[in-house]
Amino acid sequence: MKFSPRNQIAHGSAAVLQAQYSALRTQIPLMYALMAVNMLFLAAATYGEVPFAHSVGVPGVLCALIGVRTAVWLFRRGRNPDPARIRRYLLGTVAASVILSSAFGGWGYLLMSEAEPVRTTSIALYVFVGSISCCYCLHALPIAGWCVLLFGALPVTGRLVFSSDTYLMGIGLTFFVASGVILRSLAKSHAAFRETLHSRSEMGALIDALQSSQEHYRHSVELNPQIPWITDRTGAVIELSPRWTKLTGIKSEDALGWRWTAAVHPDDLPHVQEVWTAALQCADAGGYADVRYRLQLAGGDFRWFRARALPRLDADGEILSWYGNLEDIHDQVAAEQAVQASEERYRLASLATNDVIWDVSLGHDHIEWSGAAATVLGYPEALQGTSRGWWVERLHPDDRARVLEQFQNMDAPDLTQWAQEFRFLAGDGAYLHLVARGYVVRDEEGKPARLIGSLQDLTSQKRYEEKLRQAAHYDALTNLPNRVLFSERLAAALQEARLHGGQVQLIVLDVDRFKATNDTLGHDAGDALLCEIAARLLKAVPAHATVARLGGDEFAIICPASQQNNLAVSAVQRLLAAVSEPMTFNGRQLDVSLSAGSATAFCDGQNPEELHKNADLALYAAKGEGSGQVCWFKPELKTAAERQTQMLYDAREALRDDRIVPFYQPKVCLRSGACLGFEALLRWHHHRGLRSPGAIGAALNDTDVSSKLTDRMIERVIADLLFWQDSGVDVGRIAINGAPGDFQRGDFADRILNRLAHAGLAPSLLELEVTESVFVGQLAETVSQTLATLSEAGVKIALDDFGTGYASLTHLKQFPVDTLKIDRSFISRLDARDREDAAIVSAVIHLAKNLGITTVAEGIETPFQAAHVAREGCVIAQGFLFGRPMAAAHVSDVVLNWSAPSVLSVIASGMHA
Repeated sequence: MKFSPRNQIAHGSAAVLQAQYSALRTQIPLMYALMAVNMLFLAAATYGEVPFAHSVGVPGVLCALIGVRTAVWLFRRGRNPDPARIRRYLLGTVAASVILSSAFGGWGYLLMSEAEPVRTTSIALYVFVGSISCCYCLHALPIAGWCVLLFGALPVTGRLVFSSDTYLMGIGLTFFVASGVILRSLAKSHAAFRETLHSRSEMGALIDALQSSQEHYRHSVELNPQIPWITDRTGAVIELSPRWTKLTGIKSEDALGWRWTAAVHPDDLPHVQEVWTAALQCADAGGYADVRYRLQLAGGDFRWFRARALPRLDADGEILSWYGNLEDIHDQVAAEQAVQASEERYRLASLATNDVIWDVSLGHDHIEWSGAAATVLGYPEALQGTSRGWWVERLHPDDRARVLEQFQNMDAPDLTQWAQEFRFLAGDGAYLHLVARGYVVRDEEGKPARLIGSLQDLTSQKRYEEKLRQAAHYDALTNLPNRVLFSERLAAALQEARLHGGQVQLIVLDVDRFKATNDTLGHDAGDALLCEIAARLLKAVPAHATVARLGGDEFAIICPASQQNNLAVSAVQRLLAAVSEPMTFNGRQLDVSLSAGSATAFCDGQNPEELHKNADLALYAAKGEGSGQVCWFKPELKTAAERQTQMLYDAREALRDDRIVPFYQPKVCLRSGACLGFEALLRWHHHRGLRSPGAIGAALNDTDVSSKLTDRMIERVIADLLFWQDSGVDVGRIAINGAPGDFQRGDFADRILNRLAHAGLAPSLLELEVTESVFVGQLAETVSQTLATLSEAGVKIALDDFGTGYASLTHLKQFPVDTLKIDRSFISRLDARDREDAAIVSAVIHLAKNLGITTVAEGIETPFQAAHVAREGCVIAQGFLFGRPMAAAHVSDVVLNWSAPSVLSVIASGMHA
């Protein structure tokens, strides 16, 4: 492969010449585009400073020539000319390069002569950069690139070099040096181009050789009766003989990778994968694959094949690929299987599935035994034969009479088969569960002469059945009856009591604070606690009672009794007291406490389901009274449960139908009479009218519903705040109520703050009111973190109904409480001059004042109540005296028309009451 030293056009190789032409065919239109753009910018830069013919006419002519040449090359792009024509095209390109670059360089020289001196540098730069760009586009034909650089850039470069201006002379010398560098770079680029073409030429020769080799291989494969295949190093098929398609009906390309396994019989596939995986893992140690399996043919039938493969390794012993073939061995396998089937039939006939074969001679009191008598029964001596008495002696005493009675029935003329199940004493002293099946052979007179049959060992099956029964009916941890067996025994106890006029007492128990034990000490401690409670219950209940574990920390006691001896409340309490002694686990003392609910059959429930349900209701009521309590079922509990269920339904329906709305009650400053804000009180629209939260009180104890109610209230309050803010009405701080269920999920603070942030409202516009109940119990830590997060963000925290719950004074220090709300139950009795309530109100106000906590008096309905709490130092009050809860639509009017003097006048009137 050579290039002409004069014009650098390839000769001696049509492929190289074609490659050189292809390279230019993509670059020359780009070169012309660059030159045209350069001329247009240069013309625009000198427009008005040189004659119009020079600034517009010359570039116009040049652009026209460039357009013609570009069109010619674009026209050639879709053609594949012969080598002679390509050489003419390339020579024409050299000539065009000389002409166009000379015109471009001369035009630049002319512009430098006519334009202002300050334009000299920019004109020279345009011409030089344009020449360089075109030069690089012609790297596949260096002679053309050199001409462009010589005739295009040399005139302006020479003018700069021979200028009298030192600055311009320096620029010219720089251009001159750059031209040399570019010419050198172009030479190297062409050398690399020649090397690339040389590599392509060699690659073409290699490809031709490879194609010849592949053709030879293809013919060899087509003549091979086997199916050759090749995989990559991972075992994925990359090449497969066309005979595969003819044989299986699956296209070769659809069987590549691991998809060939679709034709393997499903029963053989796991073994094939196992053998193939093992071969892949030890291939570097000389491993190979050899496996037999069935392939599904195109017609749907399966045929046996043998696959063998060896790895191809590189010099370092690493796997390059696998080479293998498939051999049809169907006839061979069929012959092998026929032999195996014959042998298997003989083996099964002789061993009889390992059963003990026996032959009883009824007339001679003799029994012959097969060899299994030694292995199954444990009596090698029986192989010599035994008497019938030997067999009878080893029957279990509880089964002997029944078996012998059935044995005597063989005299019946229509009896042909005899079968019995019994326990038999084995040679190791253990009893086996056996089933005997025999065929009665009669003599010529029709009398039974022989009994030929087998003994099958069912011992393992019986043990397994017992384990299944145990697992199905007993709790795995405590070994107490589980819910299934409990239900069966409860039903049986009720049936027995109904037949004999007795009663059944059902006690359902629940371990108090069990979750806390699990959470703090781990499940091992919880399991130990459950096992100890189970053991104690078994000791404490009457012998005829059933103790069951229903699941989790719930137990039940079924206590059948006569009409007179039912367990009284005191007896159940004593039972709980006996069970509730502390226990020790890993050196730590655990408190044991249970709550119980009880129901009596036929009084509290006619069937097991109703009795259990009512006992659960009693348990729920007992847990509501505190730990360690006992509650007997009463009809009111069922009514209450139904009412709670209805409340939950109503709450969910109100949420679904979007009927939850906040009503706002004003909060008043007792000192200034100003309206400081409002408390948002939940209301919901019922078909019977507007309802308060009390109508769905049970929903507030349901974590899911309670959270949704609070979220809906927050959304409504935020929407109202945005409306009032847009209306220019300052309503002050809005208080919302949080229920215990809101803290269950641990994201209560985020739910509030994220909504405020999304609405662009300051957290200080909200106040969260919680009751004392959230401070105690398992949620205390979560509540503390939630309130701290809200308080740090600016949300005020108020403790609602203070004095009526379980909060202690330490909670006022532990939690970030800003406000104490004195419960209305204390305020309402102030009019009656109740000294105790007045003292409580005074104490709460002074306590809060000393702790720096604001107080709010709830339920103010009379001027005297307002005046009394104001006199004691209470700062804020709310109640019907100052305004009833109102819809959001009325809040703006109330705020705008609020009269602080009128409020103070009302309070003052109570001073003299």
